[in-house]
Amino acid sequence: MAYHYVLTWSLLASVIATIVAFGLIVFLWGAFLDKHEHDPGRIRAVMFIMLFAVTSTEIGLVLFGVVGIKTTLLAMFVNLWGGLDALLRFPAAHDLESWFSAKQFCLLLVKTICYAFGFIGFRQHIGKFIALILLNVWGLPVLYLMALPLDPCEQVAEEEYDVDLAVRVWQLAVCSKERRRSLDTCRCWVNRKLVAASEHSPLARMAICAASPHYRRAFNKKGRSV
Repeated sequence: MAYHYVLTWSLLASVIATIVAFGLIVFLWGAFLDKHEHDPGRIRAVMFIMLFAVTSTEIGLVLFGVVGIKTTLLAMFVNLWGGLDALLRFPAAHDLESWFSAKQFCLLLVKTICYAFGFIGFRQHIGKFIALILLNVWGLPVLYLMALPLDPCEQVAEEEYDVDLAVRVWQLAVCSKERRRSLDTCRCWVNRKLVAASEHSPLARMAICAASPHYRRAFNKKGRSV
């Protein structure tokens, strides 16, 4: 009897702590969005960090023997096809009746059921289960919906990016032209980041110039033209 009494109070404390933590996260996320609402690149970068943190937490659960390896592998699959796919297509908005919305909901449901049956010693870890479901599984979609721009004109991504991740992977596997285009896109992205880093940090500029003669010539040419 005493054991069940302690278990009930510990469970209640876990639920309250989880709700408070989620409320604090929503408040801080809302403040961040108010400050950077017209900067989807920055918002998406922060959400990538969130997805990485969630994935790391779920890997930690299997390392500490809280869940089984099959459960974690399925969770990783959901994170990739669900979370990563959504972030790659951000800030594109989709109707509730769309394939994107149906897929996301089904993946979240599968992940919830998977964790409900995947915990080792469920009664001993019921507090962790509640926190995981609220923060990791269903919390991220709430933060994603909060991040979508209010202006319909901003709820648009380039057509080439608003493609399902599975379709992208298939195109990369079978189409050499698509592979070259993706490689060029990645190269342009890296170049922009390197240039931005060099403009804000002399040390980064020195490191980039030392590593690549191409960038050293480009920076020297830019310096002479100023």
